[in-house]
Amino acid sequence: MSFGKKILGLTAFLLMLTLWAGYFYVFQENRGGQLGGAYDSIAWCGTPPSADALSLGKDQLTLRVTNNLRGEFMLGGSVIVSERTFNRYDLGRNELRLRLEPLQWSFGATPIFLEQVWIKPLSRNLAADNKSAYAELEPRPIGVQGRATEFPFDTYRYGYKPVLYYLKGNERIDLRFRHVTTVMDMSNTFTPIQKYNRAEYINEKSPLVRDEDYKPYATTECAFSVERKGSFKVIVLLLLLVICLPLMHVFYRDEPGIDFLATLVGIGAVRVMLVGPLQDFQLYNIDFLFGAAILLVGTVSLIKAMRANSRRELAAQSGSSW
Repeated sequence: MSFGKKILGLTAFLLMLTLWAGYFYVFQENRGGQLGGAYDSIAWCGTPPSADALSLGKDQLTLRVTNNLRGEFMLGGSVIVSERTFNRYDLGRNELRLRLEPLQWSFGATPIFLEQVWIKPLSRNLAADNKSAYAELEPRPIGVQGRATEFPFDTYRYGYKPVLYYLKGNERIDLRFRHVTTVMDMSNTFTPIQKYNRAEYINEKSPLVRDEDYKPYATTECAFSVERKGSFKVIVLLLLLVICLPLMHVFYRDEPGIDFLATLVGIGAVRVMLVGPLQDFQLYNIDFLFGAAILLVGTVSLIKAMRANSRRELAAQSGSSW
């Protein structure tokens, strides 16, 4: 056996060994259809979640942050207004509003744009025992710091301070809610991590860092980062290695052909499963790996086909069978 064949066989053996090892790792990480524990993708910040807030009739703002596989984030939630607050600010006539003041995400930049969240009309329940009014927030997308094109190593950051207010003429009256809770309910592939101070949230090596940057955020402020789970990265690696199987067949076959079509179909299926269909030609970093695999398989297949055709022509000219 030639040296090249030995290297090719060793590479194929290592590829299969890696595929089976990764398969058993993901199998052990599976927990009832989830990657890891049931609560690995859920976190909260601010006031601890309270199930009896509605029954007690306290002022409470609950925000819920969700996302999808493509890294798009949505914000929803609800607000509970006590009878005292409802009457004090005359919220029966004044529309309750919510704005999100972004926290500083870089030492060299100060955010100035606020995000407005529309609150549905309050549903009064002042005649009941809890003496409160309730309303839901209109779900809306939110902008986060991060690049989806870095998939599967994409990370996202989001920090804000929610402020409830209403307009009295041209004057903006802010309401002080002590109980503000943010629940981060991420998709199965993400892990949310709460950040407790500005230095930890910005996470930059800069001479501008001061001692006050290590002071903890207030209970009404929330900052977190979202990272991909390690088990999901293993799944992506396994799918990329599976695409290498047609390439190995190309090197072993004398006249490859079907392997190129198998590569195209496999890459299309993997791409759609991981990040969805191509939208407006937005290319991810992983798309260039897919493109390299297609070019490599196609190049090797074409070179072998040309060599096989040359051997046929030589055999035909010499009168011998090929």
